[in-house]
Amino acid sequence: MAYEQSPSLKAYEQGLPSAPPPDSSTRRRWLWVLITVLAIATVALAVITFARSTAAAILAGTGTVMGKVVDESNRPLVAEIFVLHTNIEAKSNPDGTFEIYGVPAGAQSIVVAYQGAGREIIVDVLAGGRVDI
Repeated sequence: MAYEQSPSLKAYEQGLPSAPPPDSSTRRRWLWVLITVLAIATVALAVITFARSTAAAILAGTGTVMGKVVDESNRPLVAEIFVLHTNIEAKSNPDGTFEIYGVPAGAQSIVVAYQGAGREIIVDVLAGGRVDI
């Protein structure tokens, strides 16, 4: 409380008041709530942005595998794509393209399966890099 807002001695001539003065800090509380919410939102957005960056992929030791699935006539196929020895899987788009994020760095076996048949492709994934197959 500022000095100018403090009560004078005359206010206490009859003794102490029965109740304390009303709390006028609700505006200040709302300001702190707003600041806290904005700070949490800023941190959350920073974490999301970092998680999508290549720096996070380098730290995690993961990369991206992308490619296009086509048949013998070079027509696009909708196929299932698996990374062996992981639970990472994807499905190609109707135009045959696919992108798999979070593939562990190193030599990986990528299996492309279509109608019960599959083909294994060995790729070398670099941390934070992209491999096109």
